[in-house]
Formats: sequence, C-alpha cells, structure tokens
Amino acid sequence: LCPEDFIYPLFVQKTSDRPEPIEAMPGQSRHTEASLLREAEAAAAEGLKGVILFGIPSAKDEQGSSAYAENGVVQRAVRALKKEKLPLVVITDVCLCAYTSHGHCGVIKNDKIDNDASLPLLAKTALSHAQAGADIVAPSDMMDGRVGAIRETLEKNGFADTAIMSYSAKYASAFY
Repeated sequence: LCPEDFIYPLFVQKTSDRPEPIEAMPGQSRHTEASLLREAEAAAAEGLKGVILFGIPSAKDEQGSSAYAENGVVQRAVRALKKEKLPLVVITDVCLCAYTSHGHCGVIKNDKIDNDASLPLLAKTALSHAQAGADIVAPSDMMDGRVGAIRETLEKNGFADTAIMSYSAKYASAFY
C-alpha cells in the first residue's frame, strides 16, 4: 500500500479556537480551519490524494440545519481547502447525526426516524457541500433512497459531475 491508496479522515470543528485531540482516535484531532489546512498540506506533501471531512458544529437542532448551512463548518473548510489548490480530492461526509440535537441521522417524528422527511435534508446537505467545492459527497446515513435523492438534487442544480460515494462501514483506523 502507498499513501495515494488512502483517504485521510479530517475532523473540523467550530467549538474551540484550537485543535483538540480525539482521545478515542489516537493521532487524530478536531481541527480548527487553520489547523485543518496545515494537516491537509502535510498529508498532500506525504503523497496522500484524498481527504474526507467530518464536521462538528457549534450548534445543533432537531433538523440538523447547520449540516446544510451555507457557512457551516464543512462548507467553510471545503472552500478553504479549494482556495489552497492542494492536490487533494475533497470528500465530505453527508449525514445529520453530528448536527442534530438528538444525534440520529434523520428527522424524528412520533419517536421514530422519518426516512422520507430526512431525504430532502440529506440532499440539501450534499448540495451545499458541492456548492462549496466538494469533489465527492459521501452519505454515511442509513436512509433508504438517499443516493437517488442526492443525485437528483445535484443534477437539478448543475452538479451532475459531483461524485457520490455511499458508505456506512467505519473502522478503528486513522485512514480509510
């Protein structure tokens, strides 16, 4: 295996003005925008070709609205990475769990996850990432029909070339 075979997961947050180590993931941190850029530059210098961004917002609500906010933590990070013109494919995790006050990947109605009400929010999140400059959007939720809803929304808004990488397996590793 070579560095270019890996995708480096990077966590970006708006909850602190300094990077914070993630105890459960030795060697990983919740980055500020500035420290994320330094980490991405170092990764590119080592030969890595891709990063996947995970956001940690400063505010959460029932709908996960900061997941699709124009100036959300991931959207700002994508724009900053693209501005640096690093030789990296920028992938974004598309899910609502980190952004909802209840921690679930979708909208809750009557104490249950409402799959159909969640799809437009996931598609809106993916679109906001594409608009920020993401090369690939990566839904990791478990909603039925999410890839189709995301593809339809991307194409309807002029992002037919934005790739979708659906995944749900995560491993105890610093690399994907």
